[in-house]
Amino acid sequence: MNLADFVQQLFTDIQGAAQIIAPIAAVIGFLGLGLMYMGSSWPIIGDWKKDNPKAANQVVVGLLFVIFASSVTTLITFGAP
Repeated sequence: MNLADFVQQLFTDIQGAAQIIAPIAAVIGFLGLGLMYMGSSWPIIGDWKKDNPKAANQVVVGLLFVIFASSVTTLITFGAP
């Protein structure tokens, strides 16, 4: 196996892993975001949310990044010969 084949196989493996991990991360992120908003009435989550006011914004930015990365890997998959 030469270097070009190795690099091609490496990126193929990374792409396959990203296509599996990205939707799982998105689902976990959306569930966590929902828990942060709906669970604010619970004292533990409410106190944590007061201590971390930027947490929801950071989760949303992370989710947008995951969705963007997933879209890019899908476009690469459909664009490959």
